[in-house]
Amino acid sequence: MIRIVLIRHGRTAWNMVDGPGQRFRGTVDLPLAGEGIEQAAITAKRLDILPLAAVYCSPLQRAVHTARIIAGAHGLAPQPLPGLATMNYGDWAGLTYAEVAQRWPDLFRQWTHDPFPVQIPGGESTTALRNRATEEVRRLLARHSPGDTVAIISHQAVTKSLVCAMAGLPNTAYWQIRQDLCNLSLFDYDPTSDRFSVVGLNDTWHLSPALSRSGDGTRILLVRHGQTGWNEGAGQERFRGRTDLPLDDTGQAQARALATRLLGEPISALYASPLLRARQTLRPFADQSGASIVPHDGLIDINYGQFQGLTHAEAMAAFPQAYTQWRTAPRDVRFPAGEGLADVQHRLLSLLDMLAARHPRQTVVLAGHQIVNKVLACTLLGLDLNQIWRVQQDTAGLDLFQRVDGQWHTLCLNDTCHLAGIP
Repeated sequence: MIRIVLIRHGRTAWNMVDGPGQRFRGTVDLPLAGEGIEQAAITAKRLDILPLAAVYCSPLQRAVHTARIIAGAHGLAPQPLPGLATMNYGDWAGLTYAEVAQRWPDLFRQWTHDPFPVQIPGGESTTALRNRATEEVRRLLARHSPGDTVAIISHQAVTKSLVCAMAGLPNTAYWQIRQDLCNLSLFDYDPTSDRFSVVGLNDTWHLSPALSRSGDGTRILLVRHGQTGWNEGAGQERFRGRTDLPLDDTGQAQARALATRLLGEPISALYASPLLRARQTLRPFADQSGASIVPHDGLIDINYGQFQGLTHAEAMAAFPQAYTQWRTAPRDVRFPAGEGLADVQHRLLSLLDMLAARHPRQTVVLAGHQIVNKVLACTLLGLDLNQIWRVQQDTAGLDLFQRVDGQWHTLCLNDTCHLAGIP
């Protein structure tokens, strides 16, 4: 695998305002503000643990300056590439959102729904931007070998477009994925299969320990349970399903680290799969905060039926056709004497409806399982369930979703910063 670290540049004077007052920046060549320089330096320190093979960037100075700070920490020089330049907003450049909405009401409305087909007057479309940025990424990846890690520093429109392209998201997801300044989004690229997988999205822990917020709708902190003796990190992985396993020592340490991470958040309720490993993952936080853990069947692990308790090798030997289909087209698999992904999705959709109605403007924590969390993440990202293997969900990792104007937005995915230092 080649690891890609996708980074948005640091703050400029035009990144200070959100909403109708914010300006279309585009190819206006703005310098980093003092805060943006500081953000880039903090990001460079965060990336000290990664052996970067190269740092690529947009040729605009705010991206180059961010890249120079990050690359310098690794003894590298940034390599500007034209395909990573930001959106050409043409006649919109320099105008506020409110001004564009007044002068081009129909076009602006269409852009805020699906920006990809919109040809901006005097500029380009988001489709054109996505195509040139994706082509540039493929060219730079051709210079590298499996095991390399490369950083790409660009702009919000570019990072959003690349996230959509590399994750295979629908166009409408452009407005539902968050890309904060100097965030880290991680992807793995397999040259053999020519496939990208999502390791994490919009990690901003190095800039602020507080988890992101977007408006005041229901906010979900989705947690995968900590490690058990049947998880990959503990040895030979087995199909866990409804087997009621406890956390091992590593899982208990992960649960304590998660509790520390969550203590500053305004959490109103805790829901967990009824299985022990999920409830144990929330127990340290519940004990410290005084909150109660509510078991919910909507979060229970998938019923693997006759696969349950088998290693992957044993499942392949006993059920070769079903196992191969599970690894290649999981949406269509119903486990012998068990269930399928559609069953998991159905109960999760019911859970989402309940949460939105019961917890408006509140933050809730959900503790589930790898497949349950993958299905929920794919559902909220708009991905087909055959894509669950492209979305990574580590033990005790965090996902953050928020309901905004009736739609679920992805604010971060697979955040594991709180687990640093746990073997």
